[in-house]
Amino acid sequence: MRMASALLRSRVPQNEADVPFQEVLPLRLKNHVSGKTDKTSDVACLQEMAVLFSCLKTNDFNESLCAKEVGNFQRCYKVFLDKKTAKKETSSKGVLVAGKDLNYKQLNKVLKKYPTSAQH
Repeated sequence: MRMASALLRSRVPQNEADVPFQEVLPLRLKNHVSGKTDKTSDVACLQEMAVLFSCLKTNDFNESLCAKEVGNFQRCYKVFLDKKTAKKETSSKGVLVAGKDLNYKQLNKVLKKYPTSAQH
C-alpha cells in the first residue's frame, strides 16, 4: 500500500505538446439532430402527491378526511396537463420561442436555416 501511494505522489502531469491532436471526425455540427433522447419523463406534482399519501396513511386511507389534499393534487395535475397541452400545441405549430428549450423538430428547423458548410 505504501508503494502505491509513493508512486501516485511522484506522478507529474503529461505535457500537451507530447500528445498531438488527431481529428477522428470532422469538427463541425451536423445539419440535423435525432429525436431519440427527446422523450421526457412526465413527473408532476410530487410534493402534492406525497402530502396526499401521508394524509391517507395517517387517516387509514379514508379519502373524506383528506379532501383538502385531494383537491390540491387535482388542481396541480390540471395545471400540469394544461401546460403540457399548450407546449404540445406550440411545438406542433412549429413556433420557435427564443430562450426556451427546443424539441428536436424545432432544432432541425433552425439548423436548416443555418447549415454548416461541407468544407473544413
